[in-house]
Amino acid sequence: MSKKEQVKEKIGRSAMQCFKKFGLDKTTLDDIAKAVGFNKASLYYYYKNKEDIFIEVAIKEGEQYLELLQEKTLLKKGVENKVWFYMQSRFDYYRNVLNMNRVSSDTLNKILPKFFELYDAMMKQEKTFLSQVIKRAVENGELIKNNKDKIADVLINISDALKHSEEQKAILKKRG
Repeated sequence: MSKKEQVKEKIGRSAMQCFKKFGLDKTTLDDIAKAVGFNKASLYYYYKNKEDIFIEVAIKEGEQYLELLQEKTLLKKGVENKVWFYMQSRFDYYRNVLNMNRVSSDTLNKILPKFFELYDAMMKQEKTFLSQVIKRAVENGELIKNNKDKIADVLINISDALKHSEEQKAILKKRG
């Protein structure tokens, strides 16, 4: 890992601590700089704003979480247990991230365009994983239907609908 990558990792860890403590909206670059032991100007060498830090760190954490979740899922017995565990864990993770960072609708609108680009890649990875789980279940005779890609697509879309419902509740709760 290069020195720049090490510094960015340190910034990311410190920023996430600030986001957990104050929420994304109330955290300032000064808060992050202080937590890292830098001055605010030094952060601009690495990041344009706090939202960029959040997106980069959240995506890395999300990728690491998905990798671990997929490993744990494969240890479960039976396709129903695997799918249930995966979907429930994924949903719980998203809900915790949303609540932990206390993201307002304005901030959400700022970060969404950047986030969606990276999010699509993760969605593709998740659909591939669930397709493989379902394919193995079909091969083992646990499932009769052989349209694994369609089943995985439906499961991910349902999960996303649940996530977006939680997101909307959180936004409405803040407005009310």
